[in-house]
Amino acid sequence: MPAVPFALNWPAKIVFGAGCVAKLGGEARLLGQHALLVTTRDLSALGLTARVQASLESAGLRVTRFEEVQPDPSCVAVDEAGQLARSSGCDLVLGLGGGSAIDLGKGVAVAATHDGPIWDYVTYTGANAKPVSAATLPVLAIPTTAGTGSEVTQGAVLDNPAKGMKAALLNPRLYPRVAVVDPELTCTLPPKTTAMTGFDALTHGIESFLNVERTNPASELFALEAVRRVARHLPRILADPQDAQARAELSWAATCGGLCIALSNASVAHAMALPLGAHRSIPHGLALSRLQPVVLAHTWRTQPERCARLAQAVRAAQPRSSRATQSEAFANWTRRFVEEIGLAKLWTTEGMDDALCAQLTRDVFAYMGRPVSQYRPVFSPEEVHQMFAEALLAPAQ
Repeated sequence: MPAVPFALNWPAKIVFGAGCVAKLGGEARLLGQHALLVTTRDLSALGLTARVQASLESAGLRVTRFEEVQPDPSCVAVDEAGQLARSSGCDLVLGLGGGSAIDLGKGVAVAATHDGPIWDYVTYTGANAKPVSAATLPVLAIPTTAGTGSEVTQGAVLDNPAKGMKAALLNPRLYPRVAVVDPELTCTLPPKTTAMTGFDALTHGIESFLNVERTNPASELFALEAVRRVARHLPRILADPQDAQARAELSWAATCGGLCIALSNASVAHAMALPLGAHRSIPHGLALSRLQPVVLAHTWRTQPERCARLAQAVRAAQPRSSRATQSEAFANWTRRFVEEIGLAKLWTTEGMDDALCAQLTRDVFAYMGRPVSQYRPVFSPEEVHQMFAEALLAPAQ
């Protein structure tokens, strides 16, 4: 048990299972009467947006669409969609899509009900963020990827192109009231997107479990489940995209990953990945696939007991081997897993140099310092710079 007290917050209802998106209208009408449906044009082209809208309208709701969601949602888009929600009289926000759509929807729930630009409410090291009030609109989340876990978290990662920053809007009022997690909605994802989002879920479990200042018994349960299920079932989906059981397992792994970081936070790999994404627009899961193995290579000696438990979860070492052997084995397994799921070959060192590594290191300590300070070991700027260099400048395998 942890030496310090901890609190559990369980505000969301999770509706999980194949075909459960059919229950959407009944859940939504308990939250509002006029929904802003936040999604992407790709999902609209696939007919999913119309399907969701029909379910809402059959339950008696009015629907206004915002379909301009892009990867790495920007604060500019949030402000635009927030104005649409306000002018249309929306009293509910639905995020339909991956983490970008759900995060943008969470931002809209604040932007539509609060004065000023949404970036004024974003929290990061050194920020003087405005408070988020109870006026925030309710959010209903419908993930179409198995990765971010945003459907059960209190955060929304937003990009500020003008500042060259990515940071999180964090507040308990951003927990979606309902998460409708239907594994069937992930079936149209391309394999590389499945791999990247799945690795994000894996990283949530790893970082939460190793965040020694914030971890607690509840977060550890979800963290180990996320790691175990991603390790076993992501390769199955990549081998057979029609494997319905594996898709259900991976969707639950992603939700577990969201639950664990909601309880104990992500840490160093995410603190490094956000500035990298802001500067180079690299997909989040791909960035993590380069950073997480390097962070673990610098971690396993300091946290042998916890890394050994992660090794046991993915069956990376013999149970009777020493804690140090198991701990190192987990770090090595993670690097091999990146290769197994095909992410290593997607990496390019083009545009990467030591000057970028130096800039990214400055950014980490300028506005992502808190996750670094909660980790063990507590990495120095020189060590973070070294890890950036190892991750970004080494050629793909």
